Parts: sequence; structure tokens; C-alpha cells
Amino acid sequence: MGTEPGLGLLPIERRDTGEFVGYCGLTVGQGSFDEPEIAYELARRAHGHGYATEAARAVVEAAEATGRRRLWAAVREWNAPSFRVLEKLGFHRSERVTHDPERGDLIWMTRELGQPSA
Repeated sequence: MGTEPGLGLLPIERRDTGEFVGYCGLTVGQGSFDEPEIAYELARRAHGHGYATEAARAVVEAAEATGRRRLWAAVREWNAPSFRVLEKLGFHRSERVTHDPERGDLIWMTRELGQPSA
């Protein structure tokens, strides 16, 4: 969990069963306190049910409510589902790329807050 207000990772649970399916939240990561990085990860069994989109949307709204102006996200080049989640929420690819030949390059995405999602 983060020690700064508005930062940290929270569990994602199914409403009907309370089953833990992943986490989502804001971290400083490669960003900064004022421009944090959104992070999420789901168990494979939870893929394709909209949990990541729902959780990430709530985190974006909370970030905006705490005065953040921009969010960042890092996505492996091969992770098409994660690109779709972020694009639904108004994130756009930036020029920033972190090269990693072993695990796949990280493509950095950003979203200015105070603007509606797509």
C-alpha cells in the first residue's frame, strides 16, 4: 500500500462472491506523486469480464478527485487486452518506450485528467 494520500493498490473482488480476482490502484512507479502510474493485474480466470475496466475507471475518477492532472500506464507491447482497457478510459500512447528484449518493450500511455474518456 502507498503511504501518500491517493496512492496504493486495492483488491478487486467479485460483487456476487467476494472472490479476490486482482488488484488495481496508483503507484509512483516510474511517474511521480503528481503524475502517478495506474497499475492493475487480474488472475487469468478473471480475464474478459470487464473487471479491469471497471476498477481502472474507478481509480481514474479517484485520481481526478484528489487533484491529479495526468496519469501514466506502462503496458508490455504484447498485451493487447490491456491496451484496450486503457484506450477505453481515454489513455493515449506516448512517445516514451522502455526497451526490454527479454520480456517485451514497455509502451507508455498517458491520460490528461479533467477530460472525458472515449
